Amino acid sequence: MTTSPDKGFILKREIDIGQILTVISILGSVVGFGFAWNNDRSLKDKEYADRVRRSASVVTAKVERWAELSDRYFEDLQPTLVDVSEKVTETHSRQPANRILFKGLMDAKAKASQRIVDEQLQLAYMELYGYVPAFQGVFDKTIAEIRSAEASAQEALSAALQASLVDPSLLAETSTPQVGNVFRNRAESERQKLRTHITEISRPLREKMLSVIQLKDGQLRNAQEQSEITTLFAPTAPTPKASK
Repeated sequence: MTTSPDKGFILKREIDIGQILTVISILGSVVGFGFAWNNDRSLKDKEYADRVRRSASVVTAKVERWAELSDRYFEDLQPTLVDVSEKVTETHSRQPANRILFKGLMDAKAKASQRIVDEQLQLAYMELYGYVPAFQGVFDKTIAEIRSAEASAQEALSAALQASLVDPSLLAETSTPQVGNVFRNRAESERQKLRTHITEISRPLREKMLSVIQLKDGQLRNAQEQSEITTLFAPTAPTPKASK
């Protein structure tokens, strides 16, 4: 029994078409799987990167807010300065004005410290540290320098105000507003210097945080291993102190 040449040709053509369709189907599945995998990875990268960016933004905002919180120390002193001014013009002597001043300074300092605690800066930092361990160095350095600047400003103001209370011309003054202006001007001078100093200290951290926020999603995916971030948070030279 012989096979018709036409039937052999049809069978061969059907086999070839079937094989081609199978190959196309497999390729389509592979491409589809690859596309889905890449899309899923991109979504996960973006979700993770957004968390890092959000944490970096929160930490930056809280550090920058420190300057505003420091201002409130000087605001808290205003009632004390009024009381001291009135006592000076009433008694024309250093005491009890100096005792009133000392108590007011201590109260304002305690309130300033509590405000920083209430800000929960450390908690915000811990979240970011979980994503970017290299951040610890620049964060610790910035916070230490801000604390030092704040303490120095408070000590400088305290010394300046107490020095005023031994100035014979001030103790002889009979105008309470005039005495108050001397104290307020010295407080305002220290306030402005401290605000400028804190801005200078926090600038490197702010710039580094902005650089982190601007990194691509893929660069933030493995933040602990990325050379861009390691380089970004390399130690820098100490921030120069503002001139007094």
